[in-house]
Amino acid sequence: MVKRACYTIALTAAMIPFAQLAPAQNYSGTPKPTIQDYGPFGNVPFKNTVSNVTAGKCGNPAGACLFYGGDFLFDPLYPSSLANGLANESTNSVPGSPYGAATWVPFTVPAGQTWDVTGLFTNNQASYGVLDQGAEPTSVAYWSINEGMFPGNVGTVVDSGTSPATSTQTGRSAFGLLEYTIQVTGLSVTLTSGSYWMAVVPICTNAANPFCNGVFFLSDVEYINTTPTNAFGAAEPLDSAFFDSSYFGLTVDPANSPVGACAGYGCDSFSAGILGHKAAR
Repeated sequence: MVKRACYTIALTAAMIPFAQLAPAQNYSGTPKPTIQDYGPFGNVPFKNTVSNVTAGKCGNPAGACLFYGGDFLFDPLYPSSLANGLANESTNSVPGSPYGAATWVPFTVPAGQTWDVTGLFTNNQASYGVLDQGAEPTSVAYWSINEGMFPGNVGTVVDSGTSPATSTQTGRSAFGLLEYTIQVTGLSVTLTSGSYWMAVVPICTNAANPFCNGVFFLSDVEYINTTPTNAFGAAEPLDSAFFDSSYFGLTVDPANSPVGACAGYGCDSFSAGILGHKAAR
């Protein structure tokens, strides 16, 4: 079976739930898979079971919110909704260094503000939702904040690293996968006003750990005539995210590109957030 890097709306009458796909042993094929060959098959049954779960939202920890793009949601009132997700991982299924696939989320530090960033998170639909490299609590994720990104160029790294990470269920699910917040904290990054991109990519590459055969897709956020649920801070710039993956043969490709990444199916913005505080003026 060949691989896909995103969820897509099925173009045929046959709807195949992602749950029918096995883990990594079925993620193989020659020639090398393209980005459109990987992942679930689109507009399949979805349940949204959020109650009072705090993971995956700004406010965890309380009072530390700077930006959140909003919750993933497939709205049954809009059956043509392009609810989607894009590969975001370094796993045995999608290997690479520092990542096999990264989805870069844009955000803006408003004019006149300076941010002291202490944490970053992404909400990912995942097979297992763990990052274990052998024994807890050695869960880790690659993270980076960049500026000046444009198609084909990753721009300038403001700060990056590989840090301990938590993996917490949000209560949402789709395409046969549960959504998990992958979060890194303990950062110390100062950002002045301007445009940036962030990535938090779960790492699970222990060949002896079956959880590392899973997949992670960064949940997208579709603006359906309203502000996304729980969005916070300056609105996420629409259609400005990028996808970067040597594994899939794409270099800083626009996430909503008609021919690459999400192939025109959703991915206008993504469910990610930034923790920290505005610097005192």
